[in-house]
Amino acid sequence: MNAPLLRIENLSSGYADFQALFDVSFDLHAGEALALIGANGAGKSTLLKTIVGLLPCAPQMLVHRGDKIGGLSADKIVRRGIALVPEGRRLFRSLSVEENLIIGGERGRAGEWSLERVYALFPILREKRQQPSTSLSGGQQQMVAIGRALMANPEIILFDEISLGLAPAIIKDIYAALPSITSTGVSAILVEQDVTRALGFAQSFVCLQEGRVSLAGKPADHSRADIVAAYFGSH
Repeated sequence: MNAPLLRIENLSSGYADFQALFDVSFDLHAGEALALIGANGAGKSTLLKTIVGLLPCAPQMLVHRGDKIGGLSADKIVRRGIALVPEGRRLFRSLSVEENLIIGGERGRAGEWSLERVYALFPILREKRQQPSTSLSGGQQQMVAIGRALMANPEIILFDEISLGLAPAIIKDIYAALPSITSTGVSAILVEQDVTRALGFAQSFVCLQEGRVSLAGKPADHSRADIVAAYFGSH
C-alpha cells in the first residue's frame, strides 16, 4: 500500500492541564473517507482541532506527506491542504454568504474549487449569496461552512459534526453532496454522532473511547456488536 497521506502517530493532546487524547494512531490515505466515531467526550473534536493546528502536539505526532507538521500554526496547515468544517459552523456573522466563501480561499491553495464550483454543488447558496450568512437556515449555513472549507482547495477535509441539530431531510441533502467532494480525490475525516450514516459513507473508521482508540478498520470487517462495545465500552 502507498504511504499514507496523513499519519497520526501516538498523538496525545488536550487543553491546558487536561489531557483528552492518549497515544492515538491511525493513517489516512489519498482519496479515503474515514469516519471518526465515539461517544460525547471521547476526544473526536479535540483530535480534529489538533490536526488543524488549533491545539498543540509534538511535531512527529502528525506527519503529512512525510513532513512532521504537529504544532504548526493553523494558517500553515491550511496552506498545506488541510481544512476544517468546524462544529457549529462558525460563520462570520457580519459577512454575506459569498464573503464567507471568499474568505475561505484567502489562505488556501490554487485548485479547482471556486465560487462557481461551490454554487454548482449547493445551488441555494447562489440564490442567497448576498444575504447575511446567519440569516440562512441551519442546513444552508452548514452548506456555507462546507463551501468555505472547499474554497481553500484542500486535499484533506475534516467534517466536525456536520449533521448536528439539522432536520433529517437536510442531513440527507448534505450527505448526498459528500461523494461529489470525495470523487475529486479529496480525503475526508468525518466526525459524526449518527454511526450508521457515517459508516455507510466511509471506507474505514476509528472509534475513540475516553481519548484512546478502542477499535479501527473497515466497517464490513466488524460486527455491529463489536462497534457498539468499542463505542460505549464494557462497564
